[in-house]
Amino acid sequence: MKKVLITGGAGFIGANAVRAFLAMGYEMHVLEYPGCDLWRLEDIKGQIGIHMADIAKYEEGEPLIQSIRPEIILHFAAYGAYQGTQQDIQKTIDTNLLGTINLVRACQRVGFKAFIHTGSSSEYGIKEKPMKETDVLEAGNLYGMTKAAATLYCQNAAKKDDLPIVVMRPFAVYGPFEEQTRLIPTLITSYLKGESPNVSSPDSVRDFVFVGDLIKAYEVAVERIPEVKGEIFNVGSGSEYTIQQVIDTMKRLTNSRVDPVYGEVKPNQEEPAHWVADVSKAKDLLGWQPAYTMEQGLEKTISWFRKSLPS
Repeated sequence: MKKVLITGGAGFIGANAVRAFLAMGYEMHVLEYPGCDLWRLEDIKGQIGIHMADIAKYEEGEPLIQSIRPEIILHFAAYGAYQGTQQDIQKTIDTNLLGTINLVRACQRVGFKAFIHTGSSSEYGIKEKPMKETDVLEAGNLYGMTKAAATLYCQNAAKKDDLPIVVMRPFAVYGPFEEQTRLIPTLITSYLKGESPNVSSPDSVRDFVFVGDLIKAYEVAVERIPEVKGEIFNVGSGSEYTIQQVIDTMKRLTNSRVDPVYGEVKPNQEEPAHWVADVSKAKDLLGWQPAYTMEQGLEKTISWFRKSLPS
């Protein structure tokens, strides 16, 4: 069995990746920040290795990497994506940039077969057209800036040292295990309870991509790493949805007649007029494309929340 190390494996996307790769028969290891909540991994704790270290401190992370000696690394650990609650400037820089540099350095010492770094669509900033991997990066906040810098470091390391590193840029990911305070879980929870959700604006737009589609892109990148190392890939649906469109779909799937309350929640950042991925590169080089429509992804997500919400 190949050893897989997932940083941020107790988070929303990381936990979905842990489960997917565990189901494929890999030996799974999770590297998390000391003291983090492991609730998403509670039922599979006995099947995976869980390790605690601050990757911003090389002296903590490097011995663990030497001990585990992973062949595949999926790097999800990040801080600052949740702009409403994650505002620590130093932690944003340390986790996203310094942590990534430390992880690549430590893994390079033991050798590896594939390293998939998770970037962000926030690296692009606001664009008027579908975002392409070749676009100039104009991040509008510190989170996007540090993610952009980490992406550039990974790309340079892949080219300069011929390392099997790929960068994924997810767009608005949703699905099981997402934070309760995020948009999709807030809407689902409210509608399942028959309550009116508080929403900032019906006109805000996002490129929503189901987490299962995102993880599939990582699986394909690992399989095709010799062909795509050094590349950056957008991972989105390739379609733009307004919040109103999402709400209309959600109401239909939950058989709800409750209307949202707009304007009660203030946006945490400037809302763009357009926010959509050009995913043609992933289709062409990875042979990947999203398998779930918005409706199919929401159905699976609603089903998970129905089972998970306290009765």
